[in-house]
Amino acid sequence: MRTDSSILRWTFLFGVLTSVDGFEWSCEGNRETKCTVVRLDPSISNLSALRTKLPNEIASMRFKHLDTLTFDHSIAKHLVETVEQLEIVDSRALIHFILPSASAIQRLTIARTQLNWIHFQPNEAVLLVSIVSSNLQLVPPSLRNLNNVKYIKLQKSYIRYLNLDLLQWLRKLDTLDLMYNKIHTLASTVHCLQQRNLVTLNLRNNQLRILNLELLPLIGLFEQVDLSHNKIELLVGRFSSDHLQTLIVSHNRLKVIDFCQWDAMPTLAKISFEANELTRVPNCIHHLPNLTYVGFGRNKFTQVDMERFGELENLTTLDFSTNRISLITFREENYPVRLSKLILSNNQAECDLSSGVAFCPLDIEFKSNVSYRTGWMNNNSTFHRQLVIVK
Repeated sequence: MRTDSSILRWTFLFGVLTSVDGFEWSCEGNRETKCTVVRLDPSISNLSALRTKLPNEIASMRFKHLDTLTFDHSIAKHLVETVEQLEIVDSRALIHFILPSASAIQRLTIARTQLNWIHFQPNEAVLLVSIVSSNLQLVPPSLRNLNNVKYIKLQKSYIRYLNLDLLQWLRKLDTLDLMYNKIHTLASTVHCLQQRNLVTLNLRNNQLRILNLELLPLIGLFEQVDLSHNKIELLVGRFSSDHLQTLIVSHNRLKVIDFCQWDAMPTLAKISFEANELTRVPNCIHHLPNLTYVGFGRNKFTQVDMERFGELENLTTLDFSTNRISLITFREENYPVRLSKLILSNNQAECDLSSGVAFCPLDIEFKSNVSYRTGWMNNNSTFHRQLVIVK
């Protein structure tokens, strides 16, 4: 839409969109003003208008349909100094991005662009980087120049390789999120770091197949690790961590897991191996003594002896839903004493229906130790009363 008038107004987003000096803009808010600039083309637009026409104090600036191959100092210098959040969205022309050292931007978001290269000059201000739906194929090496960054999200791109050595430079980082990429290889040459504030490593929906944890000790520095929705067939190697609290390896292709090479992990409370191809409880699960939740739903278990969980004194919830279980056995002399919820819903036991049985039952046996002479003899123990079985 064109007009000879110098100002064109119509409703847009949160308020009125104003067309002036070759681009359109709209602002909202009082103390923390948020402005959106639409269809800016630096080759024909008057960039100085970003300062002269927009409010003097802007906290958040969004560029939508930005029509340029490169965003760099030539554009950034026209932003008012108060801008703390910069967003570039729905800008298919954008391929290159350079964040200058002098930038005061704290939160950078780039979404739905053709971005394939980004460079961060040394910068103390940036706290958050979010790049979603881009053409990036590498984790930008220049991220190491962001001394104070806490949160990095690189999602829905084409990244194939992650070297965790990057963590040695990012001393303030707490979250690294690389969901929905093409990562098939993790690597690291660094074996220990002094930092202790890593919280989340998210590698969900990638292409990982084999993980040798002995070669990736930095994974153990995170509190939460999500490796779900990959193609993991083998999880091997010695592993230790004094920080890991939650490990998610669901929706993979594991047929067997063995914890015997893992050191005792006092902080690990929750593990999920849902939707794999497991048929038996992993060996040496007692190396994870403080587990409260274990998820084995949607696997291929047919029988479970609860003695395997006997040393897990803090275990309260155990999920074996959607398996093929026909028998669960509890033994009085060795069982998870705090277990209060056993989920067995949607189990389809395999059995011979030719005997005339109308359905295949799931049996739960409580085997008592006669020498104890306790309530196990008549299913009237404290454990029987606390345990809720979900079928």
